[in-house]
Amino acid sequence: MVGKGSPRFNIGGSPKLRRFIPTTSATKKKTSPKCSGAKKSGSSPRVKQRADWNPGLERSLVDILHEFKESGYRGDNGWNSEGWNRMVKEFHVRNKYVSFTKSQIQDKEGQLKRDYKMLKAAKQQSGSTWNEKRNMVEGPPALWENLMVTFPKIKKFNNNKATFPLFDALGELYDGHLAEGTWNCTSLEA
Repeated sequence: MVGKGSPRFNIGGSPKLRRFIPTTSATKKKTSPKCSGAKKSGSSPRVKQRADWNPGLERSLVDILHEFKESGYRGDNGWNSEGWNRMVKEFHVRNKYVSFTKSQIQDKEGQLKRDYKMLKAAKQQSGSTWNEKRNMVEGPPALWENLMVTFPKIKKFNNNKATFPLFDALGELYDGHLAEGTWNCTSLEA
């Protein structure tokens, strides 16, 4: 047995010098029985990979959302789990070359919904105009500065190439189903 203050104990604690000290089977670190033994390459299974969306895939998703709009799978707060499972299955049937998970498709639907709400509110701002041909908000730089304060994520639409061709289709899908605060009142107003 080696004492705590002995040089041999202190050398054993050093990772550089540990390789020079003879080890026995009792001092070697044992692997956990839960470990498979084989090293996994790539990232953790809990970390989801980023989905690579293109305009065609976005359009396909919106078309599927339209088909399931009146199917009974949609409630006041969105689609139920069974509806999502069927929509994901249909998405994979139509787009065989991609393998997105259910959560990746749900995330994309949420992103499209946020972009729609943001552009709808920006379209209603004083001084902004909506270009129907290009499906984009246009306005002077001062308007864009105000919009970026209100909506920090609107920066991606502040250039001549950033169109949102799904605006009308998403309007048909979400108008009347989104909480917009139109009829809200405080207890002092009632």
